[in-house]
Order: sequence, then C-alpha cells, then structure tokens
Amino acid sequence: MLSREELLEKLREVNSQIDEIQRQIDAVTNEINARKALLEEIRKQLAEVRSLIEGKRQQLQRTRELIGSLVERKSQIINQIRSLRNELIQINIALQKYREKLVVYRNLLSTLNEYVGGKVLEKEKLKRIIEQLEYFFETSPTNPEWERQFIKYISQIEKELNLVDSMEKIKSHIAELKKQEDEYKNKREAIRSEIARLVQDLNTVKQELTQLKMGREDIYKELAGLKEKREELKKRREEIKAEVLQLALRRKELREKRRAVEEELEKYNVLLKALELSEKNKARAQAKAATAQSLKEKADVIYNKLLNGERLTHEEIKILIEAGYLPEE
Repeated sequence: MLSREELLEKLREVNSQIDEIQRQIDAVTNEINARKALLEEIRKQLAEVRSLIEGKRQQLQRTRELIGSLVERKSQIINQIRSLRNELIQINIALQKYREKLVVYRNLLSTLNEYVGGKVLEKEKLKRIIEQLEYFFETSPTNPEWERQFIKYISQIEKELNLVDSMEKIKSHIAELKKQEDEYKNKREAIRSEIARLVQDLNTVKQELTQLKMGREDIYKELAGLKEKREELKKRREEIKAEVLQLALRRKELREKRRAVEEELEKYNVLLKALELSEKNKARAQAKAATAQSLKEKADVIYNKLLNGERLTHEEIKILIEAGYLPEE
C-alpha cells in the first residue's frame, strides 16, 4: 500500500498529466477554431466566385445575343447589297439597250439629214405649200405635160413632208429614250449611293462583331480563370474539412485520455481519503487509549487513597466510576 507521500506524489503527477492533456486539448481546439474560421472565409470566397461566374455567364449570354443580332443584321445587309447589285446589273443591261437604240435612231436621223442635204424642213411651211399647189392645180387650166410636172412636184413636197414627220417621230423617240436613260442613270446613282451606305453599315457591323467576339474570348478566359479558382477553393475546402475531422478525432482521443487519467486521479484521491481516514481513526484510537491509560493511572492512585481510608472528592469519585472501579450511581 502506498504511503501518504507516495499518494500525494502520484496526485501531483496525475494532475500534471491532466494539465498537459488539457493544454493539448486547448491547442487542438484552437486549431479547429482556426480551421473553421478559414473554412468560413473560403466559403465566402466560393460564394463570391460563384456570383462572379454567374455574372460572367449572364454577360456571355448577352454578348452571344448581340453577336447573333449583328450576324443577322450582317446577313440582311449582304442580302440587300446582293439584291441591289443584281438590280444594278439589270439597270446597266437596260441602259445598254437604250444606248443601242439611241445609236440606231441617231444614225437614222443622221441619214435622213444627209438625204435632205442638211436642209431644215419646216412642216407647217410644207403643208401650206401643198395646200396652195393643190388649190392652184384645181383652179388652173389643164395641160397634160404641166399636170405631170405639177403632180411630180407635189409628190416631192409630200415626200419631204413625210420625211419631216418621220424625223419628228425619230426625235421624239430619241427624246423619250434619253429621258428613260436619264431616269435609269439617276436610279443607278441612287442604288450606288445606297450600296455605298450599306457597305459602310456592313463595315461598322463587322467592326462591332470583331469587338464583341474579342470581348467574348475575354469572357471565356475570365470564366476559365474563375472556374479554376472555384475548383482550387473547393479542393482547399475539402482539405480543411479533412484537417478539422482529424483534429476532432485527435481531440476526442485526448478527452478520452483525460477521462482515463481523471479516473486514475479519482482513484488516488479515494486512496488518499481512505488513508487520511485510517490515520484519523488510528490517531483517535491512540488518543483514546492514551486517555484510558491516563485515566487508569489516576484511578489507581485514587483507589489506593480509598483503600487507605482517605476521603475522596466528588471529582475523584467520578474518575473511579469512569475507570470502572466503582459502580455508577
């Protein structure tokens, strides 16, 4: 059995062990709390990154919609330009036909002018001459030879009058053709202006498309970077969770160890109390024995006095009764 000093030494050792274990538990708890704080910070960062990813996805969707709209606009402009160019080809074909007709009519007019010797034939004047000749022919005496010459002359004038009609018709055709040609030329210039405007719009759309596509690539890169950061944070989060779990298991082991040591402490405390109680009982018994011996020794002296016939005091009688020399009253 252990002595009091040995028990006290054991208690000091066990308490020291408990203090060391508690220090380790506190240190592990601090590490767990630090990991949990870091875990919360990582969760906040993950939420921010996810929010940024969602924002970039929305931005990417808007960019895609703009690109789609511009691609459609580009296609529309190209179709308009293609349609206008086809129309321009048809106008050029028509203008070529008008130019060919104008050449024909102008050549015909030139031929007629050469036929009349470059003279300026006046239609109204020729009509009056014919009317006067016809009147003269009807009112003049008849002469076969003269009649033949007269009819030949009138026929010549009528022929010139027909030439004048033909030339006027040709000039009218030329004027009409020239008018239509000018209208087509004006229309062609309007189409060319419209094509130039559409080409400028097309270049603007292409530039905007180029910028949007570059912006889209930037968004793709930013998204890739954010996703990579998200995966890194998720990986770090899982690592910290694993660390927290390991630390929690370590703390559980330490607490179980502390309970075991506390049980050992309780055992030594019980032993110490038992030893102290035994010592108290022993001291009490020794004190009682010493008191009884002292009482017996006093009683022996007093009893001898009684035997010698000496008078006893009340206190001395009580001592004899207590020591068992006299019966109790």
